[in-house]
Amino acid sequence: MVQIAKLIRKKMGEVLIDEGLVKEEQVVEALRRQRATGETFAAILVDKGYLSEVDIARTLVKQSGLPYIDASRYRVNKDGLAAVPAEFMWLHQFVVLDKIGKTILVAISNVLSTEVFEKIEKVSGSQIFVYVSTSTQVKQTLEKNVPINGVSQDPKVKAAAAAAAKAGPAKPGAPPAGTAVPVSPKPTPNPTAAPVPGAAGQTQMRK
Repeated sequence: MVQIAKLIRKKMGEVLIDEGLVKEEQVVEALRRQRATGETFAAILVDKGYLSEVDIARTLVKQSGLPYIDASRYRVNKDGLAAVPAEFMWLHQFVVLDKIGKTILVAISNVLSTEVFEKIEKVSGSQIFVYVSTSTQVKQTLEKNVPINGVSQDPKVKAAAAAAAKAGPAKPGAPPAGTAVPVSPKPTPNPTAAPVPGAAGQTQMRK
């Protein structure tokens, strides 16, 4: 826990205000939305356009002295992933990149609480070495390596899946939604074909 002592000394909102990146009222607004939606604090600030993911990562590195890493480009070790429950990683938006002996390498994009770090150490039985990544890099790594029961836990992906489920299954024989229905072309008259008796446009002989 020595490595992350600086990181958990202040909440992210306080750190960003100290750096002059956001205003206090913006932090209050983001915290209110976080309580209502469960989104991460950093993701809300980025979504509101108050700052970028790079701003957040750069601030965390500067304040904590932690190294930066692009988590999405790391070759993730499956033993490390198995050390911490997938649901817990998705909930707190961090990812275990590797396990080396009794140490696990963890990439974060947000300030995690002391309780979260303690739980990571307890369930993994390992010490933690922390890196800073952007929220997109962490999410991409989770998407690629940590689906839960084969299902992505990204809120947008889950919302789309829920909407599809609500729409219900397609009727028997009906094509899936968004599928173009082929139209049969009209037959082209064959000028060499024999005329059909009694067809329109033909004169019938009188007996």
